[in-house]
Amino acid sequence: MYKIATWNVERPKKGTQKTALAIAKIEELNADILVLTENANSISLTELYPFSVHSLAYERTPEEHWVSIFSKWKISEQIQTFDNYRTACAIIKAPFGDIAVFGTIIPYHQAGVSGGRYGNLGYKLWEYHEMDLHQQAKDWKRIVEETQIPLWVIGDFNQSRNNLKGYGTEKVRQLLTYYLKQLDLTCVTEGDLSPFLHPDPIKNKIRNNIDHICISNSFIERMKQQQIGAWDHFDKEGKYMSDHNGVFISFNV
Repeated sequence: MYKIATWNVERPKKGTQKTALAIAKIEELNADILVLTENANSISLTELYPFSVHSLAYERTPEEHWVSIFSKWKISEQIQTFDNYRTACAIIKAPFGDIAVFGTIIPYHQAGVSGGRYGNLGYKLWEYHEMDLHQQAKDWKRIVEETQIPLWVIGDFNQSRNNLKGYGTEKVRQLLTYYLKQLDLTCVTEGDLSPFLHPDPIKNKIRNNIDHICISNSFIERMKQQQIGAWDHFDKEGKYMSDHNGVFISFNV
């Protein structure tokens, strides 16, 4: 079985218990391709993953990368994206054929409204998210047309796709649905993942999943024994590893 996974590791700091727990979980997961969002140099995975590409680091946070793509298989090319600071794309020579992996963080609801990460741009709630979806979809289309290989869009989408009362608005969900259909992609992680997850130790609620894996339908048709799964953002003792759960897909071809 092959395994491809993604996890927002919440800007891990060097030498902390939280970072050590996250690294241990990644090693246990042992995915063939792993897309980390809100990653940092404090997570070193060179022994497990000989190949990797990263989004550019902002000057204000030179130790951090918004997106990192790690692979056990050779990365033959890193493709330029519309925003090389917030997204990254790699051509990976997998045993089942070349695939294009596009790692991303789609902006959260207050992006451009307030806060230092995006700046105070005078936007309304969810406006930056919507604008970014338009831009990213253009990139996805361009990459599909240029490479002519299956596309995987993976990362922190900042919208729940199963619980419609969860994080996001009907408008942004419908917009992503529209673009996925236009580009012949399926979000394989938009189902109910709560059976895999446990209530948060403090909030006592199972979090709504907002991290996703979207795959070209041409590749999904080749999959056998497909399994979707998730893991908690805390360990068995309730110690936090992140503020996001992770998701993965296992399959044969």
